[in-house]
Amino acid sequence: MKNLDPQHEICKARRRYNHAILHRDVDAICRFFAPDYFVMTGRGVQSRGIQEQHRRWSESFNSDPIVCYRRRTTGLSVRKQFACAEELGSWVGKYSLNQRVVLVGGVYSAKWQMQQNGEWLIQAEVFTTLKSFTVKA
Repeated sequence: MKNLDPQHEICKARRRYNHAILHRDVDAICRFFAPDYFVMTGRGVQSRGIQEQHRRWSESFNSDPIVCYRRRTTGLSVRKQFACAEELGSWVGKYSLNQRVVLVGGVYSAKWQMQQNGEWLIQAEVFTTLKSFTVKA
């Protein structure tokens, strides 16, 4: 039986999501998204839907051997009456560009929605890049 504590379930899901990114497991990454998932990346790219995310993550992993991101929850507010939650946090990442390593980071907000089966999925994420610098590869 699932733990019914929403904060525990969402934090556990975020850890599994980070693990999926670290292991470049696109199918596992996409399991955390609600069907109408929306994201705005730190560079302002907007996209919607699980299929689009699958394509974007696959392309990113296939074209860049070092790309990786990690999110860290700093705040979580749950509204049980509406089966939703807001997660606030910080993120860091790295990717390669023009034979250099780009290190980035910032803050994010995620809206989680509990599904009818009791599973918490991410409905929307917005990332804001607050730092970025390049180092030699």
